[in-house]
Parts: sequence; structure tokens; C-alpha cells
Amino acid sequence: MIHWKPVAEYVEPNWVKDGTALPPWLFWRTKKGAMLGYVRDGELFDWKWLYVCDANKVTHFSEVNGPESNVVDLGAFKTGSGSEPDA
Repeated sequence: MIHWKPVAEYVEPNWVKDGTALPPWLFWRTKKGAMLGYVRDGELFDWKWLYVCDANKVTHFSEVNGPESNVVDLGAFKTGSGSEPDA
């Protein structure tokens, strides 16, 4: 499920401090739909840093979580439970 927030709540990162290796965000443009990208200095760029549009045309945004945030280590659960399946 995507948790959309109003674009007014978006805080542009400090690009000089953080560099540009940050993961892209998911932005929603009313007429064009969702796209991965970055807002920098009031402009929207795609994930390859190609100019897309004025950021005022963006209405919502959502952080993109990698698959690692949903991965569960089943081995850790099995070792602590003491119940091994019969072989």
C-alpha cells in the first residue's frame, strides 16, 4: 500500500550534505500520474535527473521502501521457537 502525503509536507534534502545518491521518491502529478524522481530547487526531475516539470504541478509524494524493509528472517523465528517440523 502506498501512503501518500500532500506535497506541502515534502522537505527537500540538503543535496550538498547528502549528495545525490539518495533513493528517489514517488511523486504524483495530477495529469501524468506517478513517477519516481527528486524535487530540487522547486523543479521535478526523474530518477535519472532529467527535468520533468515545475514542482508546483506535483500534488502528493511517498517514500519508496526497498524490499529489504519487508524481508523477515524465518531462520531467526524458527531457532527461537523450539518447534522444528518433522523430517
